[in-house]
Amino acid sequence: MRFLTGSDKLTTLRNLLTQSFPASLKVHGAVHHVVRNNPFRLQVLVDQWPEFTSVMCRPPLEEMTDAADPYMNTYFLFSKNPQNLIQMLKDPNSVNWKQKLQIQGCQPELGEVLHDISSSHGSCMQTTSNVLYMKLGTTATNQVKDQNSTRTNNFHFGALTLDDAPLVNAEWGFGGNERSKDYIARCIQMFPTMCAKKDPGQKPIGWSLSEQSAEIRMGYTESTYRGQGVFNNIVTRLSAIMTSQGFPIYCHIASDNTKSQAACMAAGFVPVGRWQQWTFQPRGFI
Repeated sequence: MRFLTGSDKLTTLRNLLTQSFPASLKVHGAVHHVVRNNPFRLQVLVDQWPEFTSVMCRPPLEEMTDAADPYMNTYFLFSKNPQNLIQMLKDPNSVNWKQKLQIQGCQPELGEVLHDISSSHGSCMQTTSNVLYMKLGTTATNQVKDQNSTRTNNFHFGALTLDDAPLVNAEWGFGGNERSKDYIARCIQMFPTMCAKKDPGQKPIGWSLSEQSAEIRMGYTESTYRGQGVFNNIVTRLSAIMTSQGFPIYCHIASDNTKSQAACMAAGFVPVGRWQQWTFQPRGFI
């Protein structure tokens, strides 16, 4: 295992990862952020270079100081060879299995390897598997006809502010706690976001965020305003911003959330696979 540094190598890796979409989407998005300005200070690890088969992105181990914070202790993983991945995960410099952490990727087949390795470290694993969606063939110029307009269909559109973090946190299925609120605030501060308001001075009635792997997440629209094109406008505007920065556009939705799946496909997304989150907690962890 080695740390990959230097703009030339990281750019090469990012470009090679596009050849493995959709399986490599999470890692590609994280590497693209690292190449651009790396606001989350992520590190990129490969099993070997240049003939890599496995890639991991995560914060520096020494900066993951809260053992109970899975939002900070988040890893992104892609592998073309699970056997090589085993050796990488066994390296004490790759994963801190003594913490509560989460690993995200788009390869359900990695679950068996992760289960075996985490069990050997005395960690319990929980798996969440959702539908992975991707917006194909988009450009920054064809996504929004009037991107300069902040008002459409009686709604005002713009970025979220830090004051909106508690509101987003309260509606996020993976959130609802102080650590998730802090994480959401970091995402609002560092990455593209979009929200809709009835009037500029009011609270948002719908929103979507992006995060350190460039995935569009936490999408929500108040029930009163659903079916009025709010979600479509939010996602289209956010996608245009992210496309202009070179990011692929993707998201995930729970398998039983048929209404959100329909809204997602109406906004131009297509299902391309599975989104995986493996959450780990050491046995006896309080």
